Amino acid sequence: MANYTKTDILVVEDDRDMRQLIDEVLSERGYGVITAANGREALDILQKTPCPIVVSDLKMPVMGGEALLDEISARDVIKPFIILITAFGDIDEAVRLINQGAYDYIIKPFKMEQLLIAVNRAAAELAMRQKIQELEQITRDRCRLHDLVGRSPAMLRLFHFIERIADSAGTVLLEGETGTGKEVIARAIHRASVRSEAPFVAVNCAAIPEGLLESELFGHVRGAFTDATTDKKGLFVEAAGGTILLDEIGEMPLAVQAKILRVLQERQVRPVGSNRSIPVDARVIAATNRNLRKEAGQGRFREDLYYRLNIFKIEVPPLRERREDIPLLINAFLSRHEQAGLKAVVSREAMRLFLDYPWPGNIRELENVIERCVFLAEDGVISLRDLPGEMLESCREPGLFGKEPIRPLAEVEEHYIRHVLDRCGGNKQKAATLLGINRKTILRKLKKQQVPGQ
Repeated sequence: MANYTKTDILVVEDDRDMRQLIDEVLSERGYGVITAANGREALDILQKTPCPIVVSDLKMPVMGGEALLDEISARDVIKPFIILITAFGDIDEAVRLINQGAYDYIIKPFKMEQLLIAVNRAAAELAMRQKIQELEQITRDRCRLHDLVGRSPAMLRLFHFIERIADSAGTVLLEGETGTGKEVIARAIHRASVRSEAPFVAVNCAAIPEGLLESELFGHVRGAFTDATTDKKGLFVEAAGGTILLDEIGEMPLAVQAKILRVLQERQVRPVGSNRSIPVDARVIAATNRNLRKEAGQGRFREDLYYRLNIFKIEVPPLRERREDIPLLINAFLSRHEQAGLKAVVSREAMRLFLDYPWPGNIRELENVIERCVFLAEDGVISLRDLPGEMLESCREPGLFGKEPIRPLAEVEEHYIRHVLDRCGGNKQKAATLLGINRKTILRKLKKQQVPGQ
């Protein structure tokens, strides 16, 4: 038996001798017990001390067990297991109360062993529920890290890697396709680090004209150029003590790359037009949708800067390689819209297409599609008609139901079975499960199509 506290069981009984006897029996079995003489007293106790198990007589003055059950059931809190004690003539009433939310009932006269069986069963179920909640919490924690969502092996490895490198000062290079969430990963690294209370500064290197990029990053002094009417701190200085994300660093001009390399080596920046350097302490995270190693080999990116950035490299997987994460991401996006007053769910058919679609725009495309569907969904259900045309077209089997000549059903059936087998890597059992048939049926239907002698 677990070590219970005095808040574990509330015994509600108007007969003092019976109340005392139940208290003694339960206490001897290791349970902590609080007693009350009626339902009103019990409610006052529950207001101050939540009890997971309540043992209550049904007939009592002031407030009986039924009224107590109604009051507890109406509460918007975690409800205890309620075991009712009833006289023999009240059995039908007790069964009705079970349907209203009571956990169990004991019929008078009863042996204490009967009560102990009911209490032990309630305690065991309580322990099981608590264990399930703990496991669910562990699962939720494993599937989420500072706004990152995923349960695929690739994402779980990423979560672990982030936790290991978060407190390092080493630079991080994020490489991945457009829309894979590189900035979200950069922010997760920052939030998991000892720098989390300091600024996180993101700069899109491709969005700032070459002539202004150096000034934006390093700052400038008054008079450095025509429009420099005042001194300006650069983004590296603004990120002091925190993290700076150099997004789309593959688009950065070679001349600015050389100065970034110097910043990483010397840990100081020199504002445009100044002859004095300023020490900076900002962790650098760089992100790109290009392969910088190839870019460096072709002379489009400085090789020495590449190796300086590549202390911790993270290759962000595209969404098509982490399909297990799609339902989690959809739920996360739907939750955001629900907080804004737009609640929606995804139909089974639409979810199937979400899982099949290749998502060339990755998470960003998925987020945009969900936003569209939430506004178009009728009765709060996202169906196939709410999806963009390009999604429907891309998932349609070419020629299967097109304008080509009508083909025999067996031929079309065989074509689709082979298509599913190909999608499953030749795994007949997996294909059979997806098709809703058994493995022998697949073998039989494919055998029918074989040419004799082959």
